[in-house]
Amino acid sequence: MKTPSDFPLSVDAERARDRRRFLRAAGAAAALVAVGEWAGSRMAERAGPSGDTITVRLDDGTVVSYDRRCPHLGCPVLWVPERGRFECPCHRAAFDARTGSVLSGPPQHGLRPLHVRRT
Repeated sequence: MKTPSDFPLSVDAERARDRRRFLRAAGAAAALVAVGEWAGSRMAERAGPSGDTITVRLDDGTVVSYDRRCPHLGCPVLWVPERGRFECPCHRAAFDARTGSVLSGPPQHGLRPLHVRRT
């Protein structure tokens, strides 16, 4: 018959070992997500304008135009007239209609403005 001294780890030591293993795995997963987010945003920045634009006439008659691709991960932004702003449905980002700057959400940069020429 085995005695408690025959086991290599105590119950408390085994629990601590499992906790450390879990925390290491969770930390590695968080680091991979962060690297993926960073890489996705860098690729979107380097790609330049997508060719897909969104142009809106604001209430005062001002016309604004932006690259429609969200700077976070490239999802197409939408104009939401009842809120007077652009929104990305992928991660609930919101952008100011006049400046394209980030109002909320994960993007680190605002929408890329495009020149509008009236003819």
